[in-house]
Amino acid sequence: MLVFVLIGVHQNKLNDVLNKLRSLGNKYLNKVHLVYGEYDIIAELKALNPESSASILKNIRDTDGVIDLKTYVASDQLPEDDYRTLQPIEEYLSI
Repeated sequence: MLVFVLIGVHQNKLNDVLNKLRSLGNKYLNKVHLVYGEYDIIAELKALNPESSASILKNIRDTDGVIDLKTYVASDQLPEDDYRTLQPIEEYLSI
């Protein structure tokens, strides 16, 4: 299962949180993005099942410096070829 985690971080603890994410390794961590906005980090996680996902998320949530955490579980993933050929949104709307 693929889980997107939006993480709000105290700015003076950003490196601590990034180190915690790095410690998950490639087994659980796909990508990390630093972003501007309500959240500071978007992490893409891999989990075998909901139980392992909950354990990973608790580990992240308990990290010093994490002030907010929101998760989104992907319901499906388009193959790369499918989304590269998507038409502009205007093509689907009757404007």
